[in-house]
Amino acid sequence: MTSQPLRAAIFMPRANTFYLSLLFGLKRGFERHNVEVFASTSMYDEPCLLEFCNQFKPDLIFEMNRSRSQLPNLPRHIKHAAWIVDTLGHTVDYYHGSDMTYFFGGNWKRAFTADGGLVDWLPPGACEISYDFQPQQPVSDFSFVGHIPKPWTEEELSREICNYQNQTLKFGQLHDELLDYWKAISFENFENITYLTSAYELVEQRYGQKIDIEDQRLRYDLGCRMVRLRNRHQLMSLVLQSSDSMRIYGSENWTDWPQYRPHYHHFVDHSRELKQIYQSTKLNLHEGVGPHFRVFDAMSAGGLMFAKRTPDDSAEGGILEIFEPFVHYVPFSEEDFAELADKYLSDDAARQKIVANAADNVRAHHTWTHRAEKIIQDYYRVV
Repeated sequence: MTSQPLRAAIFMPRANTFYLSLLFGLKRGFERHNVEVFASTSMYDEPCLLEFCNQFKPDLIFEMNRSRSQLPNLPRHIKHAAWIVDTLGHTVDYYHGSDMTYFFGGNWKRAFTADGGLVDWLPPGACEISYDFQPQQPVSDFSFVGHIPKPWTEEELSREICNYQNQTLKFGQLHDELLDYWKAISFENFENITYLTSAYELVEQRYGQKIDIEDQRLRYDLGCRMVRLRNRHQLMSLVLQSSDSMRIYGSENWTDWPQYRPHYHHFVDHSRELKQIYQSTKLNLHEGVGPHFRVFDAMSAGGLMFAKRTPDDSAEGGILEIFEPFVHYVPFSEEDFAELADKYLSDDAARQKIVANAADNVRAHHTWTHRAEKIIQDYYRVV
């Protein structure tokens, strides 16, 4: 008598080309391990999910950005895995109750204190089909694929934070003071909520007011949007001081910033074009905590990653946990950006050696098939 294959259901938040590419990469990864897979780019509400379970009878449900606590009636014999890639304005402990809880960032895992069953860091993987290795002749020195928020409006800058000594502290003033305040802070293990907490600390220190902001938009702006804007501006300033040969892809928000408008191309919504961008750029830029989707995709396709160093690089979930600097990618800081950019823009042989090393490493250890293997192993640990 043969045993039944494991049945897994994968749910992504919504239908777009990014989630479809990710969904099919992970689906193929599971299928290579003889798992029967149902895959959807739609999150079912609980009644629909329960009916689905009655019909498909999955052993494992894997969902992005939803935990078992949001599905109180899901039968206990069905194991639930939550992969938190975006906290959506919540604290990480909001995502509790699953049998397996994975975090996109190692800092989120370290901040998690709730019950999440088996808790671990799960980085993205690469799809070797969508991002096959085919280096091309470069058409630009640099490229960046990613988002930038819009500039602040006058209405946003005039939002009230608190009152002190018959005066009103507004967001615009706090914004400028907070950017300066952050210069003296070590950002190791920082996550969105700790950026928000630093704003509370600043207000109490300078204005003697204890605040607790409830408005979700304002919380997001202080804990995420400000951080992303600061990081993007720092990165782009370094690049544009070094070269005009720069391509930017992402949302049209880039055109709202005059200094970036000449370098903006368009939003990319297909893996085929992303692959071509990575392959035809001398130095593909990355900034952020830990390896991003673009890091694995670019490495797999034959693009060299030029990644800004962070205080968390050597921590769990940091890039140094899985890649070796100057072997698989080139790390830089504000101090050595110009020197390293000059070297690797002009040294074709050095670039190609790193490109080949990175592609070999990704295919050996970091495809969606490898990620599926880990999830399956974890399932059998908790079943």
